[in-house]
Amino acid sequence: MTTLTSEQISKLRSELANNPQALEALEVIEEWDGDLADAAESLATRNGIEGVEDQADLRWFTQILRQCHGHICQPKYKKFRENYLPALIGVIAEFLAGSLEFKPLVAGLIATPIAIYIEQEGIEKFCQSYNPNP
Repeated sequence: MTTLTSEQISKLRSELANNPQALEALEVIEEWDGDLADAAESLATRNGIEGVEDQADLRWFTQILRQCHGHICQPKYKKFRENYLPALIGVIAEFLAGSLEFKPLVAGLIATPIAIYIEQEGIEKFCQSYNPNP
């Protein structure tokens, strides 16, 4: 999984300065020494998402990435292939709230490390690597 440096976190704070939920999520990412998967799982646990710690075979974060794949990799989101993180966070939060029924505030928090992971990996690579039908 992806780990951010303190310099990367600082840069993201500037980039996401207008998004209070993203800033809160960045605080948790920093608490977890930049580990996006650990931070996302911590945010989920802290906000009452069940089943996070029950996954023995596959990390919860990886499962959420796979669930986001079908939504994010649709042709209508091709514009995000140009690395526009703030909008990507919004699209993922909308998916988490609508399809997975996360509370909107929680969806916004958890969407941040997911979107950062996808941006760091590159959306093209993400759409290929998490393809459920390779």
